[in-house]
Amino acid sequence: MSEYLQYTDQTETWRARKTDRHITDDFIRDYHVIYDSDDHVPDPDATAQFAIAASKGDYDLLYCDEDVIHDHERMDPYFKPGYSPESEMSLGYISGMVAIKKGMQFNPLYSFRRDRVCHIEKVLYHRMKKRQIRPTAADDPFIDKIEGKISIIILSRDHPDMFERCVRSVKASMSGDEVEIILIENKSQEGARRRYQDLSQQYGVTMYCCDDDFNYSSLNTLGVEKSTGDVLIFMNDDIEIPEQEKGVLERMAKLAVREDCGAVGIKLLYPGGEKIQHCGIFLLHSGPSHKLQGYKDEQYYYGFSDHDVNVIAVTGACLAVKKSRFEEVGGFDERLAVAYNDVDLCMKLFEAGYNNVCMNSHHLIHHEGATRRDDRTDRDSYERLKEERVYFISKHGEIVDRGDPYLNKNISRYTLDFALNMTEEWETFGRSSVWENKGRVKTRKHVHASFDSFSYCLSDAYGNEDFYEARGWIFDEGLRKLKPCVVIEGGGKQLIADTAVMRRTDVRDAFPNFKKSERSGFIARIPKREFQESGVSGDITVYPAFMDRKKRIFKGDIECQKTAKI
Repeated sequence: MSEYLQYTDQTETWRARKTDRHITDDFIRDYHVIYDSDDHVPDPDATAQFAIAASKGDYDLLYCDEDVIHDHERMDPYFKPGYSPESEMSLGYISGMVAIKKGMQFNPLYSFRRDRVCHIEKVLYHRMKKRQIRPTAADDPFIDKIEGKISIIILSRDHPDMFERCVRSVKASMSGDEVEIILIENKSQEGARRRYQDLSQQYGVTMYCCDDDFNYSSLNTLGVEKSTGDVLIFMNDDIEIPEQEKGVLERMAKLAVREDCGAVGIKLLYPGGEKIQHCGIFLLHSGPSHKLQGYKDEQYYYGFSDHDVNVIAVTGACLAVKKSRFEEVGGFDERLAVAYNDVDLCMKLFEAGYNNVCMNSHHLIHHEGATRRDDRTDRDSYERLKEERVYFISKHGEIVDRGDPYLNKNISRYTLDFALNMTEEWETFGRSSVWENKGRVKTRKHVHASFDSFSYCLSDAYGNEDFYEARGWIFDEGLRKLKPCVVIEGGGKQLIADTAVMRRTDVRDAFPNFKKSERSGFIARIPKREFQESGVSGDITVYPAFMDRKKRIFKGDIECQKTAKI
């Protein structure tokens, strides 16, 4: 059975339920139902599900998810985003089965009010063949020439060469005269500051020096106060505009002044142009995350990665916004000194009724990581990161709790790709229970195991403590009532940590004759404090084992272990 068929068996429990006839009659009376084509297989529950959804609100437009039926088998699901005008313009994703209230003019589907559109997150339309993705447009016919001035604000410190590369590419890219570049130089060494001054004169940049401690929000606010433009573009000094993307900043500015737009971002690629660094921010289980970060730059999920799309947020590494709208929502929050400030701005714009856009039809190069250290490698920065996240959640808890409006509930919130939302036990597994083992570990034959890794993990700003993580796989050819565990030995003591199950297709492929092999993977997350409280320290040995109902421990007869230092 395919993963999608397995998913439908698990989730489509609503099928074949009876619906009140009056609800269906009201829907048929009040709405026009439009099908994308005759080339589809009717869904017996579609009308009833649309009727139920329509009865729960006052909607002008309703649409649903879709898939393909080929040789009597369902495949290729398209779990669509919440109402996304920009995505509709570039992709035409609101198709399949659509209901429009009678009496409404058939306005373009990107022009409805957000609160009067209902997205039914169920597959109710079945094509006979996979939908065609629109070619990526070189430009957008809905954008007029911008009137007004653009202010580009760049922060930089002790990286004049990087700043020069950035500004040189900006100057080569832009054709209009109504552009100003503002440099906010922050606490650079004397020699670097003089170099910034020389570069500013050379490239016509307005430079302001600020010796306050670094605060992304306040430094950019200073740049806004000094600006005279109608559109603001916040840009990292490690951004480079490729030669083939001439005029791309003007196009971002044109989008930003459109009536419905909030913040406008753009796809960013790592140096070399082969991998994605940013193509939109989503609210995932771990917090605001760059979708597809690190993935090869190619087409993903029905054109998401190479068309202009709506997202909840875009990165401040290159972000355009109309100045009046920036001021309307209060600009950057100075309590968010380093992290979440760009996401906070975008979410304030969304809450004010604007739609944030990531312009994935074009790209820039982002030399990420050259300007500052990763917060997770520095303890003080890491603690500040956690504090800023708590504050961020306190401001936007309602949206965070409700879930990203542009991420379908049928898509996993645990991965950066568009995997189906079939959450495995290990993904929601918290911390392992740990206890001291007083008995001995017995040896069993016919146990297959591998210990993959034992690593120290920061609590990724979303937990309360740091932990050690152990991963591997283990299965027994015979007994079924055994649970994987991890044994830690050191300082004359032996600790046992329980685990969560991970699906391991690689193990299944290696041991196809054993049904248990696919679910042989395990993960243990052992809080750092458990070692401190138990007295285990120094050199330790870690290995996988089994535990029975009486908590007796068994290991394989082949040695499979890791050594580490706590």
